[in-house]
Amino acid sequence: MDYNSTRSFTMTLAHRAVGDIRRGGFRQLRNYVDMCATLAKKPQQKDFFAYAQKALQRTDSCYYSLVHNLLDTVQQRHSLIHRLLDTVDEDRICTVGVNMGFGGLIYGASELKKKADADGQPTSWITAARCGDERLAEMIPEAAKHGSYVWLLDALSTDPAQVVPLAKANPQTAFGLLADPAALTEDCVAALAACRNLVVMPLLNTPELTTEACRAARRMKAQNMFYALTVLVDDDTVDEVMQDDWLESIAQETLFCVCARKNGISDEASHRLRRSIVEGRMETGKPVLLLDWDGDVSYLNQRISEHMVFGNALPQGCSFPLQLG
Repeated sequence: MDYNSTRSFTMTLAHRAVGDIRRGGFRQLRNYVDMCATLAKKPQQKDFFAYAQKALQRTDSCYYSLVHNLLDTVQQRHSLIHRLLDTVDEDRICTVGVNMGFGGLIYGASELKKKADADGQPTSWITAARCGDERLAEMIPEAAKHGSYVWLLDALSTDPAQVVPLAKANPQTAFGLLADPAALTEDCVAALAACRNLVVMPLLNTPELTTEACRAARRMKAQNMFYALTVLVDDDTVDEVMQDDWLESIAQETLFCVCARKNGISDEASHRLRRSIVEGRMETGKPVLLLDWDGDVSYLNQRISEHMVFGNALPQGCSFPLQLG
């Protein structure tokens, strides 16, 4: 099958999986992971699903505790997966998942790897850009032709709603949108809600929930949107983002928290952050899923190809608010 046909089949399977997980909980999730592991052909695909199988087989891992008997008890209504299914529109879950997972990391990365390994030139499955850059109208569909389906846009100094025409014009691409929480007004959030291939990322300069961040999160939650609070971390706050009090407070507003390093963070603090996040994913009782922006993407890049890098389509002279490796 060609890409569009395969993507359509994958989307159908994704919707089926969401429904089955609602009905069968943990058992159905394991069945789908086992099936994907069997069908996986590429080395990076096999590695990913092997890791997922290992995590799901461990009864002391956070994944097991989050989904075990998902619909059977009131207590488990607080699990991450159940909260995701309850609070985020199914079309958004499936669209973001298929665009990023299948388009970006399975099909797209494989196509990019072929060319990168052949010519020895760097390539990227995820690209940073400035929201509102007029060049993106041509750059995004052109990148998709070569297998690049994931973009992270900086809207901190512009209107976040400028992403809407791009997202609608490129429905097979996944967009992350960094935004100032104060800019995510009721009208702005309503406009963003029309895009099902969008993950909004309100940015916090320190591990402290502001009034604006809480308001933005609740507006997006009311629209059943996919979003993740993003916090900048430095030497002085690296331990703070792993404290139970912080995790409990942020879990009241979001299911996911992206941790990004500030410029100037020491290597020791950076490694400590990475280690804490990875180890925390295998523990029980974590109320929110922590993602390591630099560490997770760097790991994926290394697993795909030695030539895989962060993409940068920023205008000349512009910098990106998150470190790019």
